[in-house]
Amino acid sequence: MLKEMMFPKNWRILITGITSIHGWPVWKSISSRLPIDRVYGIRSPKMKIPQGHNISSLCITDRKALLELKNEFQPTHIIHGAGVCDLDVCEDRPQWAHELNVEGTKGIAEIFGLDSYIMYLSTDLVFSGKNPPQKGYSEKHLPDPVSVAGKTFAMAEKELSQCPRHSIIRLGLPLGDSITGDKGGIDWTESRFKKQRPVTLFYDEIRSCISCEEIARIVPKLLIKEIQGVYHLGGKKPISLYEMGKLVLKRGPYAPELLNPLSIHEEKNGPPRIANVTMNSEKLYQLIS
Repeated sequence: MLKEMMFPKNWRILITGITSIHGWPVWKSISSRLPIDRVYGIRSPKMKIPQGHNISSLCITDRKALLELKNEFQPTHIIHGAGVCDLDVCEDRPQWAHELNVEGTKGIAEIFGLDSYIMYLSTDLVFSGKNPPQKGYSEKHLPDPVSVAGKTFAMAEKELSQCPRHSIIRLGLPLGDSITGDKGGIDWTESRFKKQRPVTLFYDEIRSCISCEEIARIVPKLLIKEIQGVYHLGGKKPISLYEMGKLVLKRGPYAPELLNPLSIHEEKNGPPRIANVTMNSEKLYQLIS
């Protein structure tokens, strides 16, 4: 049981990207179980929430700031959840995406990697989904990203894999409430529905969606075990983005005509889309069962 989970008394945990859709539940889960002097969070530079004496706003590309944080906080364990995965933004600003995802992760690896265990929260976007394996992508399948976002996360994984003690956790699409109320699939879709604005979602983009609560439950377990290598963490029932939209409709309830289906092959002038990136997470679930 997570409520009974105790981190060793000498552990000092640093978590980056605590305002991301996946970083926020992880931060809440771990920070609630440690004294304030043993856990530290990094939020993006423009964010002013959450607040706390153990939280800083900084960019992970700022190596000077990271080095100062290392010297002051002296973390033993890192959960690296910072990065940008917005497909449109990454396609429009590929150099910025590379700096944040690749160079930022490289900096984390080089500054903290020799002294700390690092867990990197990656994404299923590293796969294309064009020729999906029958049982889903396992950790043995090589990444074949089609978007700037996916390519930069795949490169970031390689940077992080150079660390002596590390794990790479590829997440399915996180579903849950975000810290700002407009991040992630659920929040963004519902924010549109509340304003009576239509939403078009792909019926053939299929992902191993996973609830934020499940991420918050499992990640601390994996950290305690100090697992090594690559693992997939997705929901056990893959759903399409369109099916996710129907779930949000029911949650309202909202007018059904606000939700429209579309194929990834019908989209015009959009970023490259993944298809069926269902992940096989048996390896991870067997580990924590």
